[in-house]
Order: sequence, then C-alpha cells, then structure tokens
Amino acid sequence: MVDTADLDISLLGETKHSLERIQSFNPESLVRRDELGKYAFDDAVAAARRIIDLFATLAVGHLVHFPDQQLLQIRDTANNAFSVFQTFLNFDVASAQPSVTQAQDTLIQSLRDHFQHTFNVLSPLIAFSTARAQDFSAMEREARVAVQAAKDQVATLVQGLDGDKKTIEGILKEARDAAAEQGVSKQAIHFKTEADKHETQAGIWLTRSVRTAIGLGAFAIISLFLHNVPGLDSTNVYRMAQIAVSKVLIFGVIAYMLILCAKNFLSHRHNEVVNRHRQNALATFTALVEATSDAASSDIVLSHAASCIFSPQETGYAKQDGGHTDPIPSLQLLPRMQQAAGNIG
Repeated sequence: MVDTADLDISLLGETKHSLERIQSFNPESLVRRDELGKYAFDDAVAAARRIIDLFATLAVGHLVHFPDQQLLQIRDTANNAFSVFQTFLNFDVASAQPSVTQAQDTLIQSLRDHFQHTFNVLSPLIAFSTARAQDFSAMEREARVAVQAAKDQVATLVQGLDGDKKTIEGILKEARDAAAEQGVSKQAIHFKTEADKHETQAGIWLTRSVRTAIGLGAFAIISLFLHNVPGLDSTNVYRMAQIAVSKVLIFGVIAYMLILCAKNFLSHRHNEVVNRHRQNALATFTALVEATSDAASSDIVLSHAASCIFSPQETGYAKQDGGHTDPIPSLQLLPRMQQAAGNIG
C-alpha cells in the first residue's frame, strides 16, 4: 500500500487529469474536414495516434508510485502534447493566408517531431510502470501451478497409455490366437471336403450295389423257370449244355458287378472315415495344445495329431487295414516325457 501522505494531492490530481485527457483524445478530430474542406489535416491522424498510444502505455493507476518530479514531467508532457493538438483544432485558413499549405506542413512536421521529445521523457517512466505492473511472485506461482498441472496431465496420459497398451496387447494376443485357430480350421476344411465327397460316392455305390443284388436275385428266380419257355427246354442235351453255360456266365458277370460295386462302396466309406478322423484331429488340436502346460507336452500332442492325420487308420471297411502302426515309436516320446516330468519337478 502506497502512503499518499508524502504526495502532493493536487499535483497527483492534475497529472491524472492531464494523462487521462490525452489518452482519451480522438485523433480523428484533428482532420476537421467539414470546416477546412480541402485543407483538412488527414496526415495528422497517424502522427497524433503514435503520441496517444505512447501515453496509453503509462497506467493511470501507477501514478501514485511516482515522486513529484516525475509527476511534473508526466503532467507537463501531456499538457504540451494536448497544446499541440489544440493548435490543429484552432487552425484558421484565413489567418494562414497566403500560404495555407506551408502552414499546414509546418504543423504536421512539428507534430511528428513532438513524438521524439515525448518518447525521451516518458520511456523511463513507462519502463518503471510496466515493471511495477508485473507481479513476478504471482507469475512464478502461476508458472509452478502450470508446470504441476502439466506434470499431472502427463502422468494421467502415461497411465492411460499403459492401460491402452495392455488392452491392445490383449486384443493382439486374442487376434493371433483366433488367426492360429482359424488357420487350423482352414486346414481341417480340406479333409471335411474330401470326406463329404467320399460320403456322396459311397451313397451312389451303395445304391448300385443294392440294385445289382436285386438284379442278381431276380435273374436267379427267373432262371428257375427258363426250362418252361418254349425253345429253352432241356430235352436236347446240347441245348441244355448251352443254357447251363449261359446261366453260369450271366451269374458270374452279375456277381462280379455286385462285388465291384460293394468294393467301391467300402472303399469310399473307408476314405470318408479316414478323412473324418483327420478333420477331428485338426479341429481338436488347438484345444489340446492349450490344455498342456509346457512345450514338451505340446510336442507330444502334436506328434499324436500328426500320426492321426498322416498314418493309415483302421476303419473296418478296408479288406486289409493292416493294423494301426504308430509312426512315432514310444521310445521317441520318452525323452519328451522325461523333460516334461523334469519341468514339473
């Protein structure tokens, strides 16, 4: 709080009045176009505005911080500037005859020169007023608050990024697992397609086998009554021998076709079952691997899955399944089983 007891109250009031008057002055009023016509002071507006803006940088509220000598400087400088403006306001074209233009140029030049004098006087006072207006301790506090707020925001952002990173990693892992499982499913679809084809063909050959068997039975029944057909009686030994041979040949051909149809049916059924086994092995492989606890157990599961896929399978439809032979000997699995047991221990 500034102690105003040592200040000249009248001088302070005069200075304040002079400063406010020059700060609120309208430079456009110097033009006087309606009064002067073609002799209007259009060029005086820019120079006057520079002087007014210079006074505007000096805060009226800071006048209480200046001693009397500086108050006198501010007051006198403001009054001098206003007197210069007043000269433009009192300009009379008639009194400036015969050289009105020269008189105007002199006034405008004096206004421009007055800026330098005003700046020399006010610049130290403006610097003091500006420094006084800056509360550096408050600025420091505000800066600290801003820095702390920025740190808090950064910490919050980092935490958010960590959470997002974990979420992204989880999503990425799920996507990879889904892609791997989808890859296995895509491989299993090949075996499913083959199994469906063999199933369709097995149905076709089953139908053919049934029809051939029906034909064979019908021919057997018909052959019982062939001797009653005129011209096919067995009174002639030679004709009887021909009929017997023909029956045997026809029975043999039909029986062979029946056997061929049955074999094709069994072959397609065999291939269908084998491909179903392979499809199921691939479809359940991912679940079995996920259920294991270590790499050695996963290798064992992988070995058995490969065995189910690539080795011959017993189906009961093939004439010689040959007994299932495991291509992966048990001795080959012993080191993996020992390694798994060691890891568990």
